[in-house]
Amino acid sequence: FGGPIFYGHAARGFHEEPNHPGNAYWFQAKRANELYKALDGKQRKVALLDKRSRGERGNKTIQTKGSTKGLEGLPASELSADQKNLLGKVLGDLLAPFRKKDAEEAMKLIKANDLDKLHLSYYKKEDIGDDGVWDVWQVEGPKMIWYFRGKPHVHVWANIEA
Repeated sequence: FGGPIFYGHAARGFHEEPNHPGNAYWFQAKRANELYKALDGKQRKVALLDKRSRGERGNKTIQTKGSTKGLEGLPASELSADQKNLLGKVLGDLLAPFRKKDAEEAMKLIKANDLDKLHLSYYKKEDIGDDGVWDVWQVEGPKMIWYFRGKPHVHVWANIEA
């Protein structure tokens, strides 16, 4: 995949409004929030963490764990078929900005490492506007991390390993 990769956008200044107007990557968070809304109450309780996210710590930001031990949030194995379909759309949106060839290769790596081992986490304490639209969230697996930090503007850290 050529990573780790970092990308971001501050559309209208350093501190963006809750709906991130003009942000080139906010569509990714909107899709992830669509998935969150599709979760039932029990699943939301596991996925929504009442703490701050990993934060940006240089290369440690995208350091994978190599196993499911210690992964926080909701395991994809606990998603229904329609929720897994939405997870696929989230992953597709995350890969959309990249060349088709690279996105396809990245998806092959993600699937080879087992989609059911991915975990979804949303961070309650980093919600711009306290509107229940999660600005900071991540998809993490043993060999993948896609950390979307939309506070105060969008920064995204991604790493997919073979």
